[in-house]
Amino acid sequence: MKPIMGIHSNVTSGEKTGGHAWISITENGASKTYGLWPDSHPRTVDNGPGHDVRVGMEDNLKSAASRFYALSDEQLQQLKVLVARSDTWNYTHNCSSWASYVVRRVLRVDINADDAALLGVETPRELGTSIRMLEVKDPTNRMQPKDLGGQPQTSTASSSFL
Repeated sequence: MKPIMGIHSNVTSGEKTGGHAWISITENGASKTYGLWPDSHPRTVDNGPGHDVRVGMEDNLKSAASRFYALSDEQLQQLKVLVARSDTWNYTHNCSSWASYVVRRVLRVDINADDAALLGVETPRELGTSIRMLEVKDPTNRMQPKDLGGQPQTSTASSSFL
C-alpha cells in the first residue's frame, strides 16, 4: 500500500481563531502526526526558536475534517523533509497555514486556509471548511485516499469565493 498523507482540522465552524490543524503520515500501517505549535502554548515545552513543528501532539485529537492523499516515493521523501525542517509559529504562520503549505508543496494542491473574515489570516476553521468542501465532491479516507498518481494537481478549495 502507498504511503498516505492526511490534512486535518478539528474545527469547521464556530470561533474564528480557535482550533488546530495538522498533517499525518501513514506508512506501513503506522501513523504519525505533525503540527506547528507555539512555544507559549500550555501543551508545549519551550524548545527554543525555530523548532515549533511537533510530533505526536495530535495523536488524541479528533478531527472535524480530514482529507487523505496517496503519495509516490518522491512525494513521501519531500514530505519527510518538510516535517523535519525547523519552523517557527506566529500569528500569520500558524498551524493551518503550515499544514496547507505542506500539502501545496508536496502535492501542488491548494487547500485554502485564508479566512476572509480575518483579512486573509489562515485559520483552522477556514481550512476545515475547505477540506469539507473537497470531501463532499470527492470523499476520501485513510483506506481510500485520493491518488494523484504522483502527478501534481492544480485544484483549489476556497470557501471564501463560493
